Amino acid sequence: MDVSAEAADLVVKEGLQATETAVKLAGSGIKNVAALLLALSKQDYKVIGQASAARLARDPNPPAVVQIRAEDLSRFRKMAAKQYGVLYLPVRKRGDDSGLITIVSTQTYAANLNCIMEELGYPVPVKEADEPKKAVPLAPSEKASNERGSISTASQERTTDDVRSSVLGKLEAMRQLSAERNTDRMKVKEHIR
Repeated sequence: MDVSAEAADLVVKEGLQATETAVKLAGSGIKNVAALLLALSKQDYKVIGQASAARLARDPNPPAVVQIRAEDLSRFRKMAAKQYGVLYLPVRKRGDDSGLITIVSTQTYAANLNCIMEELGYPVPVKEADEPKKAVPLAPSEKASNERGSISTASQERTTDDVRSSVLGKLEAMRQLSAERNTDRMKVKEHIR
């Protein structure tokens, strides 16, 4: 073969490889762009103003609920969207003629909702106090023991004296009890053949 024929073959081969690589990259790029557009179309990126119930349900924060009069809804919408940036859903029951509308939002916007309610002339909601935890019992239960891991019945009894014995006194009492128990035991043979 001629040198010029080999050079032409090499140029054609390199051109085909470059075209193949370009087509693969374009295909994967189109696939990624399509996946991105699909993800964007499914998400609702609305962060302020009136939203759907599905959008509020996706938020992991617990809901915050307030009630306003129907005539205050237009003022609420203006303040919630422009001044305070609240994401909310107005809910009105069918057949309810009380004139009240329930506003559902999340705990993220609770402080903003309180500010809006104050500006509209509603009283500020008062936080309910949680019930206190159970107080520590004054008298110990019958099954409770003074010491952990002790199997002696003498040490499990509580003293009725108001004076508590010191740690050294307890240690000495335990040593005496142990010495009494050891004297009652028979000596076992040390070597067994």
